[in-house]
Amino acid sequence: MKIKEVLEHYSFPVQVSEILLSSGIETLHPPQVDAIKKGILDKKNLVMAVPTASGKTLIAELALLKTIMQEGGRALYICPLKALASEKYHDFKKKYEKLGISIGIATGDLDSPSQHLNRYQVLVSTPEKIDSLLRSKAGWLVNSLTLLILDEVHMLNDENRGPTLEILITRIKQMKPDIQILALSATISNAKEIAEWLNAELTFSQWRPIPLKEGVYYNERIMFNNDSMRTIKEEHPDDLDKLTMDTLRDGGQVLVFVNSRRSAQAVARELSSSISSLLNPEERTLLAILAKDIGDEPSATKVCKKLADCIKLGSAFHHAGLKPKQRQLVEEHFKKNLIKTIASTPTLAAGVNLPARRAIIRDCKRYASGLGSVYISISEYKQCAGRAGRPQYDDYGEAVLMAKSLSEQNTLFEKFILATPEPVTSKLGTEAALRIHVLSSIAAGYVHDINGMFDFINQTFLAHQHQGLNLLDLIGQIFDFLHQNGFIDKSGFRFFTTPFGNTTSRLYIDPITSLTLRDGLSKIHTGKNFSDLGLMHLIACCPDSEMLSVGKADYEELESLANKIEDELILTPADLPMLQDAYTYYSTLKTMWLLSRWIDEEKEEALCDDFNVGPGDIYRHVESAEWLLYGASTIAELYHYKKLSFNLEDLRNRIRYGIRAELLELASLKGVGRIRARQLFAHGYHKLGDLKSMSESSLASIKTIGKSLAHDILFQINNPLKKRSATSKSTVMMEEPATETADWSD
Repeated sequence: MKIKEVLEHYSFPVQVSEILLSSGIETLHPPQVDAIKKGILDKKNLVMAVPTASGKTLIAELALLKTIMQEGGRALYICPLKALASEKYHDFKKKYEKLGISIGIATGDLDSPSQHLNRYQVLVSTPEKIDSLLRSKAGWLVNSLTLLILDEVHMLNDENRGPTLEILITRIKQMKPDIQILALSATISNAKEIAEWLNAELTFSQWRPIPLKEGVYYNERIMFNNDSMRTIKEEHPDDLDKLTMDTLRDGGQVLVFVNSRRSAQAVARELSSSISSLLNPEERTLLAILAKDIGDEPSATKVCKKLADCIKLGSAFHHAGLKPKQRQLVEEHFKKNLIKTIASTPTLAAGVNLPARRAIIRDCKRYASGLGSVYISISEYKQCAGRAGRPQYDDYGEAVLMAKSLSEQNTLFEKFILATPEPVTSKLGTEAALRIHVLSSIAAGYVHDINGMFDFINQTFLAHQHQGLNLLDLIGQIFDFLHQNGFIDKSGFRFFTTPFGNTTSRLYIDPITSLTLRDGLSKIHTGKNFSDLGLMHLIACCPDSEMLSVGKADYEELESLANKIEDELILTPADLPMLQDAYTYYSTLKTMWLLSRWIDEEKEEALCDDFNVGPGDIYRHVESAEWLLYGASTIAELYHYKKLSFNLEDLRNRIRYGIRAELLELASLKGVGRIRARQLFAHGYHKLGDLKSMSESSLASIKTIGKSLAHDILFQINNPLKKRSATSKSTVMMEEPATETADWSD
């Protein structure tokens, strides 16, 4: 079926045809044809479960163009991660803004005012952001929607993000029963079950535009699932090196999936010397520039320098310990075919679209606490394997597992290649997940009593999968908990949220987190001595806190620390039952210790070494702590602990920038951050007023400042209303960030 015929049949403007044809799209793939026949352009709901690169995005684009250009409607495009949302936003903007379609993105503060979002005809967002808007009674957002597109809907299976996505879908269906829904997914075993829940047609296919061969490597040969075999003739002592160079010599690229960050770094380093021999002079020059940008930045750690060393030679590693900007640069330069190989933990497989000719799954086992080494799930393997095959570059893709023996080769074939992925199951049925969403439903006025909540839960995927499941008792217990702890109150048979409950829902935090903060702040208000250490330990005790793991080697040092600061702790094991578990208690202390050393301006490299973390881990701890301190400050204001709210606000900004209190004013300048603020302080400039008399050239001469930033700093000082205030609300979000905040501006 020709794309031009479809566009003419559905009366699309000629400009749409020109845009799609100019991007090389002429003929629809079989799954796309099926989606058209199933009625996606006739306002029918559809679940499209097909492999990566089979054309899901084009179907989504056609659906949103039709609803906007022909029906005067609006589309909401939900992505599970900020990085994915950003990728889709820029893609749509580049292609369709020329048609006069307004395209917006919403991935910012979870409690920020967002009325302006209603002006966009296409809004790209994350489930958390839209859920937070609906908690704030933003009915205006859904009322004008005509199309809901759910990218990666199999994320319903994710224990962390799945419940929010499921509640969001159910809520939008409840508020707008006639909305058209298009759910996009990888191939999953129970796609029909999801389609039934959404009252949707199903397009299910294993077809790929780039055929995928799956195989197992052993003894210099790959045995594929199509009964073919490939002999690897590379003369390298290491099998992984052989598999990698075999692909690169033929012009392909390679993704190597391993089970740990340390392995990812080691593999990238070990492969780099072989890879470098294939680089041409232009590639070497461009990679050297990229490596310098990463390795020479003022806050570069050992991990950053290791990454730079690999990149210089054409390889890279990718894991959650890297800063978001570094991961983004690795992805961008792999897409440009400058970086030839990425060694990664499986997190990359669930991220942005990053295909390679060969995906090597070196490690199909990982350590699980209490279980030892266990096999990864079939779904995880399939997700990694699905990255093989570059559209417009490759005629085929190869996913290769690595075996150490003939018997293991047979086992891997049966366990992964010939197996069916596990079904997607609802993760909403836990008390912790339901507690959060019961409160938000009452706060937003969507439900008023236990029966109303039960009726709503009966519309979820959880209820669809477990028909007859009686959650009434559990929901009743949650209502009792919220009532007894002051989150909700009752008038007759109707429940409503208290100011404390409203604040908790708006802050997008677990009610247990809110209780922990309220109890700690109450103790301080009634006379408990406290310090910054105590406040940081308080937020570390919250369920929403990003926590550090503790090893046996940490216990002695942490026990000594606990004895030294016992009087400064606001909550002790006697106050909080969870702290009676030694591991949990030491974990909160270790997290507090990391944050305390961060605001004491210790170098990132020292923190990474001492706490066995990466720069990206520090970022997430800072982001988590900053949000929780903002929450604590908001709760302090609610209970009129005015002086305490100022203490919390100052500490929040110190954590935001990683600085001692004396740098708060200087760090508030946009583009300055912790390192440059310390440089200015060392030169005798302690307050913003001290900089007013400086010339631009004098300011630019200070190390790490430069002309451009000097000009910007003086502009901010002379135009105070236009500068970013140190006490302005943070732009943090409780999910993986796509861009970096001021903490990392140095």
